Amino acid sequence: MPLFFLSYSHVPVHRAGRSPDFDRLVFRFFEDLCGHLAAAGGPEGNAAGFVERPGTPAEETLRALADCRVFVPLYAKRYFTDPKCGRHWTAATTGPADTRPAVVPVLWTPYPPAALPRAAQYDLPAMPGDGDEAEEEYAATGLHQMLQLGEELGDGRAGRITAWLARRVLYAAATVPAPPGDRHVPGPLTALDNAFTAPLPAPPTLRITVLAPTEEQLPIGRDESRYGPAAEDWRPYGPALGPLADQVRALARNLGFTPDLVAFDKPRAELRGTAVPDAPWVLVVDPWALENPRVADQVREFDAVRRPWTAVLSVLPEDDPQTKERSERLTRLLHTCFPRFLREGRAGEQNAVRGLPDADVFALWFSELAESARMRYLRYIHSQLSAGGDGTGDRTEGRP
Repeated sequence: MPLFFLSYSHVPVHRAGRSPDFDRLVFRFFEDLCGHLAAAGGPEGNAAGFVERPGTPAEETLRALADCRVFVPLYAKRYFTDPKCGRHWTAATTGPADTRPAVVPVLWTPYPPAALPRAAQYDLPAMPGDGDEAEEEYAATGLHQMLQLGEELGDGRAGRITAWLARRVLYAAATVPAPPGDRHVPGPLTALDNAFTAPLPAPPTLRITVLAPTEEQLPIGRDESRYGPAAEDWRPYGPALGPLADQVRALARNLGFTPDLVAFDKPRAELRGTAVPDAPWVLVVDPWALENPRVADQVREFDAVRRPWTAVLSVLPEDDPQTKERSERLTRLLHTCFPRFLREGRAGEQNAVRGLPDADVFALWFSELAESARMRYLRYIHSQLSAGGDGTGDRTEGRP
């Protein structure tokens, strides 16, 4: 009875050319994961885990799916387009909630959470939370590339991620009961439905707030050429690029979101309450708006609660003479109003709060932070559903 089942998308032999070892990094990861499990006090040998190798009988795979306590899928674009992986998912998640294995996904190659199929939308690859180089690389490139570079460079970062994943597997296994000896997965595997062919969900919503003064709200002496009658008319990177609100709408749609531009006051009540939020929220700030004491107080209130589904970007255009002249003052305002985001955020998140100099850099960080806010939002929703005791908790990942 294996503790975990490793589910991955096989590379067809005819596409792998002469290399029968094309999936070798999958098998290397499997062996490393088993080794780290044993080192952490977990089971050894066949009791540690199962991975389907070429020639494995289908009955053996089906039995391992029925017996495992943790299902470990390797997330990649190929994984979610492989019918066999979709049937693995169906087999692992079929039956009463108290007999299903926990799900501990691995980010094998980068995959945007907004593109996850409905069956997997709440089962997101977690991050260690250490904020070190290994975590940053894992989030950016996935474990496959880390293992590949580790072989070439003798780098141990992939090993640190694998050891952390082993601890998650052990923790997750402890949160679910051992499967009954008679647990049955309807077979054969080829007769099961592909969980990933369900109709795609509607594009997820991304709330966006542009916090900028209007022409009438500008601080005394501020040039009004980049502003308009409404906050959404703000053009920080110059008239040629148009309003920033239009740019963020387009960026959000390109990421697979439905953008919802809202005023700053609308979601603030949600931050103070206990209700589950409707969507992740990205706040885009003109530091000149913080010259208004009332706005600054509201922003400090927003920063003090720092909900996991929120992200902040501010704009300090390098081609704006007034902004350059007042950069020290505006930077101090940002530090005063966002101390918690600057203290607790990762390096990239901190840079986004400190001010982005041009439209290209802004687009890069907006995309990055919108995706990460979405992932944190889904994890938060998942944790709330689990705490509610509706059965979702049976699939909660480990938390070391």
